[in-house]
Amino acid sequence: MIIKTGYHAVYAENYFKGIDDAKKYGFDFAQFELGVPAYFLNELTEEKLFEIKKYAEDSGVEITFHSPADNTSLFSDYPLIRRGILDEFKLILEKANVIGARHMTFHTGVYSKFKKSGEKATPFYTEHYENVLYENLKELINASGNVMFCVENDSLDDVARKVIQRLIDEKEQLYLTLDTAKMYVSDGKLCEDDFGFFEKNKAQIREIHIHDKNDRFGSHQTVGDGYVDFSLFKPFFNENTYLNFEVRPVEAAKQSKDNLFKIFD
Repeated sequence: MIIKTGYHAVYAENYFKGIDDAKKYGFDFAQFELGVPAYFLNELTEEKLFEIKKYAEDSGVEITFHSPADNTSLFSDYPLIRRGILDEFKLILEKANVIGARHMTFHTGVYSKFKKSGEKATPFYTEHYENVLYENLKELINASGNVMFCVENDSLDDVARKVIQRLIDEKEQLYLTLDTAKMYVSDGKLCEDDFGFFEKNKAQIREIHIHDKNDRFGSHQTVGDGYVDFSLFKPFFNENTYLNFEVRPVEAAKQSKDNLFKIFD
């Protein structure tokens, strides 16, 4: 079984340097973080996109993307903000198709939950937010072209899982990204709801984020420096699941790759 490995490109000064780093450290792909201004696709001409594509092909490196996530949400419902987010995401999907990206990973984001006194969480406009997420995801999936549209287990809840499951059951071209460290809610404690969801939909997984997590520094730590039990995730590995070592900088990603393979050896 051949599994492709890559790293999360954040600190490389541009696409060409990010591709060079992937090749230098023995990765099959580079996943460029579109939340980094140096990688914004908006102003890149078709000529520049083709130049990057050819450079990657000549280097034997594939390109994947992580969409902007920290200040956006696919639960956005306020009309003009919602339209802006969808238009931005459709633009980057269009340009990702030109550049020849294999897949792009998205977060669903979060939505307003107005708790009542004495309660941890209160369902509030649940059906409304389900419909917003469903419509937004479907619109973007339909605009994804040849780029596989993946949703990550980041801040998932019953509403998000229900919507994602509905789209999968409807045979939409929606895929999953499994983040190993985000499967943990605390030291050694798995999020059973998310883990079970990914087990059920194993055939849809196209990417696995590999990083460790500890109490001192949190997530995105070098493999072996935390409490993530990577053996739990080995059954999800196959030719379709690209392993993205989401540890920075690239040298730490390479060390994480070496450590993981030692564990499995």
